Amino acid sequence: MPTVFVDHYNLLGISPVASAEEVQRAFRKLAKIHHPDKKGGDPLRFHSIYTAYRILSQESTRRRFDEVFFRHRLKQAGLNSTNQITKKVFRVGAERFVYPTSVASLAKRGLLRKKFRSRDRRRYLRIDYDLELPLLEREMPGPLRIYVPVVARILCPDCLGSDLDCYACNGKGSYKASRTVRLDLEGGLSEGQILQLDLTGLRPDGPLSYFKKKTIRIKITCIRTK
Repeated sequence: MPTVFVDHYNLLGISPVASAEEVQRAFRKLAKIHHPDKKGGDPLRFHSIYTAYRILSQESTRRRFDEVFFRHRLKQAGLNSTNQITKKVFRVGAERFVYPTSVASLAKRGLLRKKFRSRDRRRYLRIDYDLELPLLEREMPGPLRIYVPVVARILCPDCLGSDLDCYACNGKGSYKASRTVRLDLEGGLSEGQILQLDLTGLRPDGPLSYFKKKTIRIKITCIRTK
């Protein structure tokens, strides 16, 4: 019996390039309507949207689904080979990003002096962004799938941030962790453009975690090759 393709994006009513926040928002909206505990709720419909959310909310499972989704779209369009695809999605990893206030950058300008606060350094350099993303000329038109490095705070699971004598966190209450947030862009980027990534309400590791910054500003630069 042939396998029936299920379009999880369509189930949640979102675009294939929807952000993680949009996936979560769409699921919550539909869950309020179809949850079995709600009057008039539909258990089967709820199970379908929950499955879609579970797949699309995790980076690894969404990547695998995207491959199947992409092949299905090609088949529908009558395309049998990737050579017939007119647009390629460029993937940009977190390692591509440049921190404007890195030690190497500041050392060149003599801004590592004692008592020179980070805020003062940024003001002196006229930096109004958090990260710089160098893209190749061929990547600028897009579409792009970008993995943005961000710093998260994880609340200590042992003391929940309330015990100064906690052995697990040494009384700090939380610890820093590096995470990545996926950002999908249609393209059409320009040199010097500033992108704003809204992290409000996102919980990278569940309810005991949060992002230090609510908004990440990303400056686009272009790497031109001869």
